[in-house]
Amino acid sequence: MATFRKVNFEMRRGNGYGQYVIEARYREQNIKVRTTDSEAWDWINDDSNKEKHNDARRHCYLKIVEAYNNL
Repeated sequence: MATFRKVNFEMRRGNGYGQYVIEARYREQNIKVRTTDSEAWDWINDDSNKEKHNDARRHCYLKIVEAYNNL
């Protein structure tokens, strides 16, 4: 579980090679969106490099907001 801008989300592996799923509750909606950004997957739970860790969290947050706006 990760947090960015007060949004809690979880990133997990999808069912295909290089596929990842981001799940969150955003503005009272359950959001589930797919991404292929393996760098986000690599850094989402690894805070040894703060810049890359924040970039990964930001990527997930923006995918969540984009999916919400397309509802």
